[in-house]
Amino acid sequence: MQGQLRTGKLQIWHKVRVQQVSYHNSETVLLPQTLRAIPPSTANRFGRYDSVIISPGAQSDWPQNGLAGHSVAQLWMIFHDPCSDSFFAYVHHFKIVPQSNSTNINSATGMYMLKRAVRGNGERIGEVIPLIHVHSPAHLIPNFGREAHSCLTNLSSYELSSEFWLNKFWSKEFYHALSP
Repeated sequence: MQGQLRTGKLQIWHKVRVQQVSYHNSETVLLPQTLRAIPPSTANRFGRYDSVIISPGAQSDWPQNGLAGHSVAQLWMIFHDPCSDSFFAYVHHFKIVPQSNSTNINSATGMYMLKRAVRGNGERIGEVIPLIHVHSPAHLIPNFGREAHSCLTNLSSYELSSEFWLNKFWSKEFYHALSP
């Protein structure tokens, strides 16, 4: 873990590296990938919060069974209680937008469409999960719709957008995991 910062009794990290196994050979461990949860700063008022594939339990069949039993979330905080061996993540959830087919994959793009999971008052839905439930980075593409938000920049596009495409074309491994 890198970027350690102590606050009170919790240790907070701004990045963590994850490794996953190959889609075609579960004995092949792929190169580590860095996930970031960087709070707002003067240089980036929106911060940087990477998106991830998570499972409801520590044991996972990702990437062999794709999103079945998994979900997509945005990583907002990585932390550790120094009094235990447990590491945790605070995440904001996305939900899959239902499509007119049984796979919920958009027929035009071949990708899942996601929306931020929000409460009735517009507040994002989040939860604390064990860090071991995070299995992979997830590359999202903002869906601007008919008209893009007038304040979008390269630093604000993820925070000012509410709909996204889960980009299965991001890597060969991701493509195979998310293709029916």
